[in-house]
This record gives sequence, structure tokens and C-alpha cells, in this order.
Amino acid sequence: QGCAPAWPLPARIRHKELQYFNMRLLLLPFAVSASPTQARDLESLVPRGRGFCLMQNDTAAAPKTFLQRRDNPVVSYVKGKIAAAENNPESKMLPFDGYFEMGCFADSTPEELWVKSPKNEAVTPKQCFNFCRDRPEARFFGLTEGRVCYCVPYPTLSGGNGGSEQCTAVCSGDNTQFCGGMVKSSIYEMHRCGDVTEAAEKDKKQIEALVEKWMFFTSRWEYVVSALTAEGKKIDVADIRQRVFGLASELEAKLSDTKAKVADLNEKLGPLDVALGAFSPEAATSEMMRAVEDAQAEAALFVAALEESAEDLRNFWDQHNLDGSMAFRSIDSKALADDLSHLSTDVNFMPKKVIEAIGCDGVPANGCDDFPDKLTYFVVGKKHLASLFQVYNPAKPIDGRPKLASAAEWKVWASKECHQMCIMTPGCVGGNAIGSSAGEMYAFTCNLKESVEVVALSKNGEASDLMTGFLFGSYYSLHQKDIKYRVADIVISADGSEQPALAPEGPPSNSPPGGEGGPPSKPPPGGEGGPPSKSSPGGEGGPYR
Repeated sequence: QGCAPAWPLPARIRHKELQYFNMRLLLLPFAVSASPTQARDLESLVPRGRGFCLMQNDTAAAPKTFLQRRDNPVVSYVKGKIAAAENNPESKMLPFDGYFEMGCFADSTPEELWVKSPKNEAVTPKQCFNFCRDRPEARFFGLTEGRVCYCVPYPTLSGGNGGSEQCTAVCSGDNTQFCGGMVKSSIYEMHRCGDVTEAAEKDKKQIEALVEKWMFFTSRWEYVVSALTAEGKKIDVADIRQRVFGLASELEAKLSDTKAKVADLNEKLGPLDVALGAFSPEAATSEMMRAVEDAQAEAALFVAALEESAEDLRNFWDQHNLDGSMAFRSIDSKALADDLSHLSTDVNFMPKKVIEAIGCDGVPANGCDDFPDKLTYFVVGKKHLASLFQVYNPAKPIDGRPKLASAAEWKVWASKECHQMCIMTPGCVGGNAIGSSAGEMYAFTCNLKESVEVVALSKNGEASDLMTGFLFGSYYSLHQKDIKYRVADIVISADGSEQPALAPEGPPSNSPPGGEGGPPSKPPPGGEGGPPSKSSPGGEGGPYR
């Protein structure tokens, strides 16, 4: 990359070593005017399999900008040490910002040329790099005996006997790394890429995008928790109430963990911002670089923690995602809103005698004419298929969702989605759509049943509530003798006759069973808070099939 050899390259360098140019350039402290003796020394300085680059003496004005200094370091050979542009205020070079291991070598550089780190410092490659990175005379550093760190202008290297297995001394600062051996040194070359702030700025933007993404999803999915918790308090059917609270509880726990990780990561943007703000390309020091690098490293730890938590949350959401399940079955959610004037007769299904017993005139599917928003209808069965949920933004629906004019339209559309989902799910005979339109976003859960033994009815609903169930007529025809309709403490058979009251379901609760104001700490075993009973062909984490 613009480097020129000062003399014909030695034969052993011309071949394999030049292949290394594509990976990294090793800047050596020689100029075009190097003497023949120095030229002979060059061959011993370059280890086998390594590339190098000779920089021509630049007599023009020294580069002044950050990028110029990065791309055009000016070096010359003076009495065995490097007098680089650091000695020239007009062209002060940045400290090194990276390093790579050259290998395990015997280094015969005189110790008087070594600059050693303090003896009380715990030695690691990174510690040694930080010690040597801004020393004007150093271009390399070595580690030996597991506890010695030294900087040199250039090493005098030879392979010696024994190979790399002789660099097995454990670092005093990290017992998972090696720092040379008792005879040989682990030699590192330092380089100046000049991309410290570029990488940090890129990381910062990615972190900001990650934080924004999960703040959006967690705030959106909280509407499901709020809706289910609010509706659960109004449900007087213990089985349904516990299942709704169970689902809300599990989702809330996962949301809380991810939200905490988002907040932690967001806090780490502050130190990174400060470090980048204090960094001056024209007067950079190793302390400035370390501050940026340390802030990057700490933020990276919190990124990993967030990604782990978010993956767990995402998998849970995907398992219960109504949109994903409908897409898998090719159900056109938007088309279901084309006709919201009526619902299937499966919705709020009840035989004629039951209609008369509860005083429901008109069409039960539309909620009964005299109490359309009051009727609540739940199917209760021992065999449960799945619990799915959905969030709808009435102000700005996502792609594939209809633009609905009112909460009343949303309740009809949501009921149709759940009903259609049951039709397309093998084994499903009925289900419940439970949610709320009280918030800025509407949310509901669609619970699918494989069996129905009881249909629970009441008139305690509110206009913002979605408490609608459905029962397939074909299933009722086969099992009508076994299905009971319950209104408060009265159980009505299909023929309209009253039966002895069932075991009490428990009174309506003003607070969830798990504690005042919140869902229970653990969902009931096998309840709707857990994953679907059938997994998708795509594996764990995909939509329920």
C-alpha cells in the first residue's frame, strides 16, 4: 500500500513472506538509505512467514491531520532506535491502538534497550501493550518468564531450539494466558490503525439502536400484561382467571428482566459518550484511548447480558404470538375486517332454552340485544391447546392489520381472529378471546380449547372489555349432554332445566391471587402461561402450529 523496498529483497522473504501483505503490514525501522550491514540485519529481524514494509524517507511536510498521520507514519533509523514523528510537534503521532502476536522467539536484544514495566504490576499481553503503546522508542513488546514485560525499538529475533512450546509460562496477571518462557519471549508488534474512535462510534450507534429496539418492544408488550391483569380481576371463573393471571405473570417476569438489562446498557452509553467527547484526534494520548476502549469493553458486557435476556423474551413471545401463528396458517388478518357486521353463530353459542333462561333476545353472537357489552361468555375445558396474544395500535396499525374506526370494531375483529385461528388448528373445538381496549393500545389473548365441559355466562362486562367465547356447533351436537351452561350459581342443561350448582368457582377477586395488584408469582402447571402443548415443526421459539 504505497510502500517501496529499498533494495532487492532476500530470496527467503520474496516468496511466503509477501503473502502476508494481505493480512497486515509490519513497519520496520529502516529507511531507504539503510547501509548494506543494516540490510543484512533485516533478514534476521523478519521471522519466517511474516511480512514487512519499508517506508521511504519523506522529505515533504509531515502529515498533520489525524487520518494523514494514521496512513503515513514517518520513521527514520537513528543509532538503533526510532526517532519518529513523535519528536516533531508538527507531526506528533497517535499512540498505538492495537497489537498482534508475532510468535515465540529467542530475543537477543541487549537488555539496556529494554524498557520494563514496574515489577509490582501483574503481567498480561494487554497490560504490557498499555505500558508500551505510547513510548516513542518502542514498536514492539515482549513477555518472558511469565512476569516480565518489556518494550523495545525492534527485537533481535531467532527461532532457536524448541519452537513455540517453550513459551508456556503462565502470565502473572492471567493464568489463562502464556507470557513467554524461561528462555524465549512472546513477541508482539504494535500497530496504529487510527480507528479507535471510529469503532467506538460504530459501537455506540449499534448500542443506541439495540436500546431503542427493546424499549419499543417491551413498552408495547406491557399492554398485554396490563390488559390481562385488569381483565383477570373481573373474571369470576376460577379456571379462566388463573390461566389469564398465569400468562400475564410469566410475560411480566420476562419483560421486567429485559427492561432492567435495557436500563443497565443505557447507563453505559454515558461513560462512552464522555470518553468520546474527551478524545481529541489532534492531541490524543494513550489515556484517552484507554478510556474509550474501557468504556467500549464495559458496554459490550452489558450488550451480551441484554441479548441473552431479550432472546429468552423473544422466544416466549414467538411461542405465544398470534400474528405468527396466523401467518403460518395463511390467515389474512386484514381480510377478516372486511365485514364486521356480524360474527359466526359459534360465537357465544347457546341453545334456545339457555337463551330464554338468561333473558337473551336477538342473536347471542352479537352479545344479546338488551346487554351487548355486559355479556361475558367463557368455555371451560380440561384439555387446553394454546394461549396466544396480540397487541393492536389503533393510531398506527402495523402492516397487515386493518385500520379500525372504534374499540367496538376491534372487539369484533379480535373475536373473528381467534375464531378463525381455532378453525385452522387441528383439534380445536372452542376458545375464549379476553382483552381490553382501555389503553392507548388494545391487547388480548386467544385461548384455544380441545374440550369443553362448562360454559360460564354473566352480565358483568364493560364496554372496554373483550370477554367473548365460542363453541363449535358440531362439537356441541356430539357432546350436548355433557356440556353445562352456568349462570352465577345456577347450572342450566341444554334443555333449559336447572341442575344442582357446581362446586363453587370462588368469588370474583379484586386482586390477583399472587398478591395485591399483580399477577401470581408462578403460573399454574399446564396453564395458559406456559408454552403451547404442541410445538411447531420449526422448533422451539416458533409460532404455535
